[in-house]
Amino acid sequence: MASKLVLSICITLGLSLGWRFGSPGGLMGSYLAAVAGASAGLYVGRRLQRWREGED
Repeated sequence: MASKLVLSICITLGLSLGWRFGSPGGLMGSYLAAVAGASAGLYVGRRLQRWREGED
């Protein structure tokens, strides 16, 4: 349960940071930056999950 929570928090943080940093580029820039931020959040969240489980 905690691993899903950590993953969703990381994705949400990446998404919101991407949206904020992409806002000078207009709506499409915000959207693309948010997608990139969510992808980065997914990657970081998966790495945190593996680190917590002791695999990495």
